[in-house]
Amino acid sequence: MDFKSLHCFAELVRLQSFSAAASALNLTQPTVSKTIQALEEELGVPLLVKENGRKKRQVATTPIGEEVYRHALNLLHERDLLLARIDGYRHIKSGTLRLGLALLGSDLLSNALFRFRRQWPGIELTFLEQGSLAIEQSLRNNELDAGQLLAPVHEDFDSITLCDYPLVVLMPRAQARHASLSLKSLQHEPFILFGSGFSLNETIQTACRSQGFTPNVVCRTGQWDLLADMVAHHMGIALLPEYYARKINPDTFAAVPLTEPEIRWRLTMAWKKHQRPTPALRAWLDIVREEFRK
Repeated sequence: MDFKSLHCFAELVRLQSFSAAASALNLTQPTVSKTIQALEEELGVPLLVKENGRKKRQVATTPIGEEVYRHALNLLHERDLLLARIDGYRHIKSGTLRLGLALLGSDLLSNALFRFRRQWPGIELTFLEQGSLAIEQSLRNNELDAGQLLAPVHEDFDSITLCDYPLVVLMPRAQARHASLSLKSLQHEPFILFGSGFSLNETIQTACRSQGFTPNVVCRTGQWDLLADMVAHHMGIALLPEYYARKINPDTFAAVPLTEPEIRWRLTMAWKKHQRPTPALRAWLDIVREEFRK
């Protein structure tokens, strides 16, 4: 039993005429008759009522033929919905794009997201807003199409660089006495770090260990503006990407360059390397490349 046979049967019942069904299907009348006969033989039940003592059949369904007709209509409708869905997928008319947005750096994508929405309004955008560690795991679990990860990314992923900024030491302006600071000079300072899901934490802590100390962490937060408020209230110092340091009030804060070693915040848009991207993902990556080529 195939869709062509079911379509032929459904058209015959709908039009109540072999000749009309043949015309609608661009078939010959004998072909329609043979198709219905083959369908009856395959199913093992009569679908059309036969006239008494004659081989000629009326275009009237038997009780089981009526059931087959109703189910055929449902199956054909589902097929049409599926084909429409596939067409929408192929031509980026419908579907979903699942993106992982890092809590630190998602605002970099604002313009790209606006452009994508304008160009592909039929695609629903869904976001996982977490630290990059959680985003990486969701990418591996195929729960996301693409997401923001810190560089260097694992070899399992392809990526597009979104930004590359140094970390600076954020402290109250009254506390700043040097034009630059080494990481080792901060070993006795209380540190405010990012939330537990941030890869940047491990980058900072690894750099501290390389200088012979473990940072004294007094607080963690996933919100950079809250982190800045804590620094303003003398709870501790923080290492913040220069991109965000530019957004704070210079009368309240000092953003002192960090040296020995320099730590950089390199954020990427990443996706699984060996998995064929959906049309929607390809369209998204094209827009990201254009935006961040500038």
